[in-house]
Amino acid sequence: MYEVMRVILNLEQQASFNRIMRGWVMANDRIQRGMQHNGDLIVLVDGNTICFNLANFSKAYREKFILNNFELYCTQLFLAVKPQIQVFLKNEGFRSYDFQCVFLLQDMTWSKMEKVGSYGTNLFLP
Repeated sequence: MYEVMRVILNLEQQASFNRIMRGWVMANDRIQRGMQHNGDLIVLVDGNTICFNLANFSKAYREKFILNNFELYCTQLFLAVKPQIQVFLKNEGFRSYDFQCVFLLQDMTWSKMEKVGSYGTNLFLP
Protein backbone atom coordinates (compact mmCIF):
# COMPACT_ATOMS: atom_id res chain seq x y z
CA MET A 1 0.00 0.00 0.00
CA TYR A 2 1.26 3.46 -0.89
CA GLU A 3 1.38 6.34 1.53
CA VAL A 4 0.25 9.63 0.04
CA MET A 5 2.31 12.64 1.04
CA ARG A 6 0.47 15.94 1.13
CA VAL A 7 2.75 18.71 -0.05
CA ILE A 8 1.85 22.37 0.43
CA LEU A 9 3.59 25.07 -1.58
CA ASN A 10 5.81 27.27 0.57
CA LEU A 11 5.57 31.08 0.76
CA GLU A 12 8.24 31.63 -1.89
CA GLN A 13 6.44 29.28 -4.29
CA GLN A 14 3.13 31.00 -3.57
CA ALA A 15 4.69 34.39 -4.34
CA SER A 16 6.09 33.00 -7.60
CA PHE A 17 2.69 31.56 -8.54
CA ASN A 18 1.00 34.89 -7.82
CA ARG A 19 3.56 36.77 -9.97
CA ILE A 20 2.90 34.38 -12.86
CA MET A 21 -0.87 34.83 -12.53
CA ARG A 22 -0.52 38.62 -12.30
CA GLY A 23 1.58 38.54 -15.48
CA TRP A 24 -1.00 36.41 -17.26
CA VAL A 25 -3.78 38.82 -16.31
CA MET A 26 -1.75 41.84 -17.43
CA ALA A 27 -0.90 40.18 -20.77
CA ASN A 28 -4.52 39.23 -21.49
CA ASP A 29 -6.15 42.18 -23.27
CA ARG A 30 -9.69 40.84 -22.92
CA ILE A 31 -9.32 40.39 -19.20
CA GLN A 32 -7.62 43.77 -18.79
CA ARG A 33 -10.40 45.59 -20.64
CA GLY A 34 -12.96 44.04 -18.29
CA MET A 35 -11.11 44.93 -15.10
CA GLN A 36 -12.54 47.70 -12.96
CA HIS A 37 -10.01 47.47 -10.14
CA ASN A 38 -6.30 46.76 -10.33
CA GLY A 39 -6.54 44.22 -7.52
CA ASP A 40 -5.31 40.69 -7.97
CA LEU A 41 -7.77 38.58 -9.95
CA ILE A 42 -6.07 35.24 -9.23
CA VAL A 43 -4.24 34.59 -5.95
CA LEU A 44 -2.84 31.43 -4.38
CA VAL A 45 -3.39 31.37 -0.62
CA ASP A 46 -2.74 28.71 2.04
CA GLY A 47 -0.47 26.77 -0.31
CA ASN A 48 -3.22 25.05 -2.26
CA THR A 49 -6.24 27.37 -2.55
CA ILE A 50 -6.55 29.52 -5.67
CA CYS A 51 -8.95 32.43 -5.17
CA PHE A 52 -10.47 34.03 -8.25
CA ASN A 53 -11.85 37.44 -7.21
CA LEU A 54 -14.35 38.17 -9.98
CA ALA A 55 -15.48 41.36 -8.21
CA ASN A 56 -12.47 43.06 -9.85
CA PHE A 57 -14.39 43.06 -13.13
CA SER A 58 -16.59 45.99 -14.11
CA LYS A 59 -20.34 45.68 -13.68
CA ALA A 60 -20.82 45.69 -17.46
CA TYR A 61 -18.30 42.85 -17.89
CA ARG A 62 -19.88 40.80 -15.10
CA GLU A 63 -23.37 41.23 -16.58
CA LYS A 64 -22.23 40.34 -20.09
CA PHE A 65 -19.91 37.41 -19.41
CA ILE A 66 -20.23 36.08 -15.86
CA LEU A 67 -23.70 36.42 -14.38
CA ASN A 68 -25.63 34.59 -17.10
CA ASN A 69 -23.73 31.35 -16.36
CA PHE A 70 -21.46 31.72 -13.34
CA GLU A 71 -20.17 28.12 -13.19
CA LEU A 72 -19.43 28.00 -16.92
CA TYR A 73 -17.45 31.24 -16.75
CA CYS A 74 -15.50 29.93 -13.75
CA THR A 75 -14.67 26.70 -15.57
CA GLN A 76 -13.58 28.56 -18.70
CA LEU A 77 -11.42 30.96 -16.71
CA PHE A 78 -9.69 28.07 -14.96
CA LEU A 79 -9.09 26.29 -18.28
CA ALA A 80 -7.61 29.51 -19.69
CA VAL A 81 -5.04 29.80 -16.87
CA LYS A 82 -4.35 26.06 -16.61
CA PRO A 83 -1.40 26.11 -19.06
CA GLN A 84 0.31 28.73 -16.89
CA ILE A 85 -0.30 26.58 -13.81
CA GLN A 86 1.18 23.57 -15.62
CA VAL A 87 4.34 25.53 -16.48
CA PHE A 88 4.62 26.68 -12.87
CA LEU A 89 4.29 23.11 -11.57
CA LYS A 90 6.85 21.79 -14.04
CA ASN A 91 9.32 24.55 -13.10
CA GLU A 92 8.84 23.72 -9.41
CA GLY A 93 9.40 20.00 -10.04
CA PHE A 94 5.84 18.76 -9.40
CA ARG A 95 4.23 16.15 -11.64
CA SER A 96 0.77 17.11 -10.39
CA TYR A 97 -0.85 19.13 -7.65
CA ASP A 98 -4.30 19.38 -6.11
CA PHE A 99 -5.78 22.87 -5.95
CA GLN A 100 -8.96 24.03 -4.27
CA CYS A 101 -10.32 26.67 -6.66
CA VAL A 102 -12.65 29.24 -5.12
CA PHE A 103 -14.46 31.72 -7.35
CA LEU A 104 -15.90 34.75 -5.57
CA LEU A 105 -18.37 37.35 -6.83
CA GLN A 106 -20.30 39.37 -4.27
CA ASP A 107 -22.67 36.84 -2.63
CA MET A 108 -21.89 34.06 -5.12
CA THR A 109 -19.21 31.46 -4.47
CA TRP A 110 -18.28 28.40 -6.45
CA SER A 111 -15.62 25.98 -5.29
CA LYS A 112 -14.07 23.03 -7.07
CA MET A 113 -11.11 20.71 -6.49
CA GLU A 114 -8.74 20.51 -9.47
CA LYS A 115 -5.83 18.12 -9.96
CA VAL A 116 -3.45 19.71 -12.44
CA GLY A 117 -0.67 17.72 -14.05
CA SER A 118 2.50 19.42 -15.21
CA TYR A 119 2.67 17.22 -18.28
CA GLY A 120 -0.66 18.05 -19.91
CA THR A 121 -2.95 15.91 -17.78
CA ASN A 122 -5.86 17.30 -15.85
CA LEU A 123 -8.40 15.40 -13.81
CA PHE A 124 -11.63 17.11 -12.80
CA LEU A 125 -12.67 16.01 -9.35
CA PRO A 126 -16.21 16.46 -7.99
